Amino acid sequence: MAKGGSALSPAAVISQERAQQQAAALAEEVSCPTSSIQEMVSCLRQKPASVLNDAQTKLLAVSGPFHYWGPVADGQYLREAPARALQRAPRAKVDLLIGSSQDDGLINRAKAVKQFEESQGRTSSKTAFYQALQNSLGGEDADAGVQAAATWYYSVQHSADEYASFSRALENATRDYFITCPVIDMASHWARRARGNVFMYHAPESYGHSSLDLLADVQYAFGLPFYPAYNGQFTLEEKGLSLKIMQFFSNFIRSGNPNYPHEFSRKAPEFAAPWPDFVPRAGGENYKELSVLLPNGQGLKSADCSFWSKYIPSLKAAAAAADEAKHGLSAESEEDDGPVNSGLVGEPGSKSYSK
Repeated sequence: MAKGGSALSPAAVISQERAQQQAAALAEEVSCPTSSIQEMVSCLRQKPASVLNDAQTKLLAVSGPFHYWGPVADGQYLREAPARALQRAPRAKVDLLIGSSQDDGLINRAKAVKQFEESQGRTSSKTAFYQALQNSLGGEDADAGVQAAATWYYSVQHSADEYASFSRALENATRDYFITCPVIDMASHWARRARGNVFMYHAPESYGHSSLDLLADVQYAFGLPFYPAYNGQFTLEEKGLSLKIMQFFSNFIRSGNPNYPHEFSRKAPEFAAPWPDFVPRAGGENYKELSVLLPNGQGLKSADCSFWSKYIPSLKAAAAAADEAKHGLSAESEEDDGPVNSGLVGEPGSKSYSK
């Protein structure tokens, strides 16, 4: 079971060099020494979490709200990137339940960065949006073409110079790139390789209580509406929804299928339409929406994810081909003009070659 995470996300791992750079930047921000890794780590561990969080928010506002932290493929604890490990044949069949929330993962960080920008008086310009988006997308191998395309795609509908609109577009772009589309790619990859049955869900924005700092799928799947500490914060309708979602999830844990409590069961729940499995083909990319009627959907974010899974790879391929052609012409030019570059000057109009 995976909530809002995917091994195919650009944020799945980061390089050791980048991790050290980010740690050093954070250390400098909170007045910790950086000359020694041991001293730096020791100092950071002594800082209160609130101090580190405030410093990180400030750094994210400067470098992009999704200048993310992540595990490092160090060859010891994490031997290789998860995406590479997925290419190997599975040892056993494993059923997968995977999904995301409209306010998933890094989106809360974007809102924190927005608050920081507002405190600095930068609320009436799209400059902050463009800068944050360009800094955010592309992972470690940031590509100017990808950044420009994403900036256009997610801001094309916003002609007014309104900060809120651009901030919203930034949230949509980063959610799709880092979370939702990688989750869909993971579901497709798992189902295509027959590694097990796949079930996907999505929680719309209107069904989360943002004041709890927990995502909607977590709130309902773990029964938060029934916790005494949250008494009065959830309606009877939301409590009923939580019971149904808990039933679906517990069924999956027991049987590998959210519809049946046991492997031998074949009686689907009566409280909602059966949860369809995810099949990687047109008309088969089904998912369950975690809203009051628990409806089934199809083709979640198909247009937006097509932008990332089809257009962006073709854009990168075209750029790589152009770069290769440019380098090829450059190499050929260097070979033709070798004597000039090597200091061997021939007769005017003639060519000399040095082997």
